[in-house]
Amino acid sequence: MKPPIPFWIRVPATTANLGPGFDAFGLALNLYNYITVEPGHPETPDAFSSEIIAAYHKSRKLPRKPYRLVVRGHVPRSRGLGSSATVRLGMLAALDKIHRRTLDLPWLIETATTLEGHPDNITAAVLGGFVVCAGIHPARTKVSNRLKFVAAIPKLETSTRAARSLLPSRVPFQDAVANLRSASRITAAFFEKKYEEARGSFSDRLHQPYRATLVPGLKDAIHSAEKAGAIGAFLSGAGPTVMAICLKGESTIGAAMKRSLQKAGLKSVEIQVLSADNNGIQIVRSIPRTV
Repeated sequence: MKPPIPFWIRVPATTANLGPGFDAFGLALNLYNYITVEPGHPETPDAFSSEIIAAYHKSRKLPRKPYRLVVRGHVPRSRGLGSSATVRLGMLAALDKIHRRTLDLPWLIETATTLEGHPDNITAAVLGGFVVCAGIHPARTKVSNRLKFVAAIPKLETSTRAARSLLPSRVPFQDAVANLRSASRITAAFFEKKYEEARGSFSDRLHQPYRATLVPGLKDAIHSAEKAGAIGAFLSGAGPTVMAICLKGESTIGAAMKRSLQKAGLKSVEIQVLSADNNGIQIVRSIPRTV
């Protein structure tokens, strides 16, 4: 009989950007992947895992060894909920654990961000709560469990690389100013725990209009969520998940978003009501039976 796995790295899903906070805002959610590694060669060559293992040994200046990746959990892949960040972070932390190191949060953020290419999902998943990425000194605050996150998750995968390829190299000055104003207002609302004051601030001019072609019904889903009572709604990361935040009315908001997306042709849409995770990455001895 195969011996039990001695530990798992629990990493939360994340929602990034929150509309106007492109590549700056991230927020951890109570939806998790559990990652560990085992010595040995994988059954099937995996370039994604191999890149992480190579980066680990280079960063820690250790001779390279082969490992098998093990992932369990509920974070859907390629849906704009930080799945790739959970795996990168989980593997790096698991490799450190095997080499008898404790969780090194600044190193995890730096190393995983280099692999991921942007810091929002990574920083939020490591620290938990709401984060404003700012190099090696991110600003972070806990999020009240009163605040709910209604995720409309279409059965549609989007690639971050493809989503980024649609973005222009330059944007109009007024668009940048509008995003700066809205992002500042959201930051103040989260840090002061006055979430209602962010209402009307989640519109974006830097990335969502260009990515809308990847998610049919995006604009209508956002509008319907806000009309149904959401404080705000936005494309989660690179999508296709549409995320709404609210203090009440989760079911009504979720149903409104689902109708809009289905009307646009996305027939299979899952609604999940989530809360924030304020703990970030954790080492655990076992995983829930439902995973």
